[in-house]
Amino acid sequence: MKIYLIQPGQNEEGSLTEKGRLELNTLTRRLINDKINVNRIYVNGHSISRQTGDMLSKALEVPIISDERFSEIGKDVILGNFNELDFENLHCVNLFVDEIVCRKNDAIVTIGGGVHRVIISRLTGMSLEETRHFSLTPAGISTLYYDNSTGRWRINSLNDVNHLRLP
Repeated sequence: MKIYLIQPGQNEEGSLTEKGRLELNTLTRRLINDKINVNRIYVNGHSISRQTGDMLSKALEVPIISDERFSEIGKDVILGNFNELDFENLHCVNLFVDEIVCRKNDAIVTIGGGVHRVIISRLTGMSLEETRHFSLTPAGISTLYYDNSTGRWRINSLNDVNHLRLP
């Protein structure tokens, strides 16, 4: 099983910019060329997440599953400074991750970097604070896979942006 964590494209004021749409078009071509086989694209209630998911869904012909139980995870939470509301939000993200894993199908998750860090932490056992060192840029893709031989989740790629490089 693989989970593709896709950062939304460049955005401003709750909407993808023209550059962000171009970044996602380039990423989509890469996913098609790589013949990824996902059966769902997961988004949350944030407009950027939804716009990114819509673009991917149309191009890949894969349905979107929207989960609005949680919001983006802020930098303070990544550093271990959170309040009761943040704790509830983290709990909802963890439930979300468990539901994806239980399906045992490859999936795309296109939500902000804070949630991606929580997913990486949850699946690999890495502390949430350790993920603060990861650079997650617009239209970057990180891939996690379940290693059947060890029974553990592994990071295959982190913030891969090769599709955005000019030839």
